[in-house]
Amino acid sequence: MVTRAQLSQDRSRQRRDELLNAAIELFAEGGSRSITHRAVAAKAGLPPATTTYYFESIDDLIREALAAHIQQWTNDLENLAQVEVRADVSLDDAADFINAVFAARGPEVAALELSIFLAAARVPELRDNATRAMRALETLAVQLLARVGVADPDRLAGMTVSLVVGTAVRRQSGVYSEQTEAALLTAAIRDLVAAHLIGPGAVAETLTSLVRPSAAQS
Repeated sequence: MVTRAQLSQDRSRQRRDELLNAAIELFAEGGSRSITHRAVAAKAGLPPATTTYYFESIDDLIREALAAHIQQWTNDLENLAQVEVRADVSLDDAADFINAVFAARGPEVAALELSIFLAAARVPELRDNATRAMRALETLAVQLLARVGVADPDRLAGMTVSLVVGTAVRRQSGVYSEQTEAALLTAAIRDLVAAHLIGPGAVAETLTSLVRPSAAQS
């Protein structure tokens, strides 16, 4: 049987979570400057004094909201890394996968994730959270590369994440359509994997052979 004390604790936890979610929504709309006690309480649909009851300061509220959001993002990435991929999946499926991700997570979502990550990375108390999130993203890259048959995927994980993050930044400019962005990211990952497969020696030899005509003539 649920006691009155348990109900009170659950209600208190729910209110606290509502305040944290409201703070993230405000952060998405206008950055940290838009997060005030009154604005957060209003966004959560709670009395104005509610935030000061749960948080000592607005800075504490912001830090906890960012930490909670990054932790949830990290959990989502870790869960994705555990999802089974069918046996016949290959890099040829990458374009469809990336297009589906872009459709589900538009530029505005990517912008929010980037801004939250950067904000957290600048706060000493949250830097470890940001580090864990980035490691979770790299782990996901390792898992996906391994499942399409790439040997030694750990070596490519960091580079693959760099491509993904770079694409997330460029999507904010709107210089390319979402379809073109997906195609460019797919091509970049395929080229990266191809260079990995032929080996550093072959890559170095190919790059050495790229002599400009003017240099050859001189």
